[in-house]
Amino acid sequence: MKIGVLCGGWSREREISLRSGKNVYDALLKLNYDATCVDMHRDFEEQVQGFDLIFIMLHGNPGEDGRIQGYLDLKGIPYVGSGPTASAIGLDKLLFKRVMTAEGVSIAPYIHFDAEESPESIALRAMKNLGSFPHIIKPVREGSSIDTYIIRNEEDLRSKIQHLQKIYGDGLLEKFIRGREITIGVLGTGKDAFALPILELQPVISEFYDYRAKYTKGGTRFILPAPMPGDIYERLQDTAVKVHRIVGARDFSRVDMILREDGEHFVLEINTIPGMTDTSDLPAQAKEHGMSFEELVDFLVKSASRRYNL
Repeated sequence: MKIGVLCGGWSREREISLRSGKNVYDALLKLNYDATCVDMHRDFEEQVQGFDLIFIMLHGNPGEDGRIQGYLDLKGIPYVGSGPTASAIGLDKLLFKRVMTAEGVSIAPYIHFDAEESPESIALRAMKNLGSFPHIIKPVREGSSIDTYIIRNEEDLRSKIQHLQKIYGDGLLEKFIRGREITIGVLGTGKDAFALPILELQPVISEFYDYRAKYTKGGTRFILPAPMPGDIYERLQDTAVKVHRIVGARDFSRVDMILREDGEHFVLEINTIPGMTDTSDLPAQAKEHGMSFEELVDFLVKSASRRYNL
């Protein structure tokens, strides 16, 4: 089987994508697949030709939002991972929150703002709907916690609102929920999907699990498996699989949550193309489950291959 690992691209997560792609490519070679690592450029049409399967390792736009997936579907080119709809829901945090609300999944209280509304008006809505500080502000369509900040006062709130309006045009403000940062990988598709061991993230160099904490070696302490009562552990895993199925994710995903001291949990987001770097969460969880990195990559290739009858 000839596999193209599509990575790189031009998003702000390009360097992370290249690292993920290189790891997957190296694993495929060890598994004796005929693999090629493809650094995607804007004229990518010829780059995806001639492969039996595309292993998408693009982080951010346009590889994680469904556009590449839609193109490959139109051309009849098989690929690993979620389709256009699940990808779009996963990357668009506002759309994801609306879907989760409709499905009765607990999420953090939030408000959405656009470029037309004044920072003063947004700040008033935030105080009314989210209560006292701290709050979290983030872009609607970015990954890796890029431009995500904890807000502790009104001056900082207005400043960060203006920052996101200038760069993105809109953004989200969430109620900051104190608790343990939890992430759960899910493998498989539909009824065959299952949760990996729960990982608790304890940032060492940052206040929360931001870009630096995610991609700096030693920047975050991994507690794996996360210690908690069995009934709560099972409930969190069930929620992760439920979210995976609701959005229609395929092959793999990672669901991020906050777990409060009282046992209540809140879903933050789903990542439909989890990182595969040396410091990434999903490979660590798969290892705890008993899967080597190569076995994880092979699982994903075979999961996609069954879908396309390859």
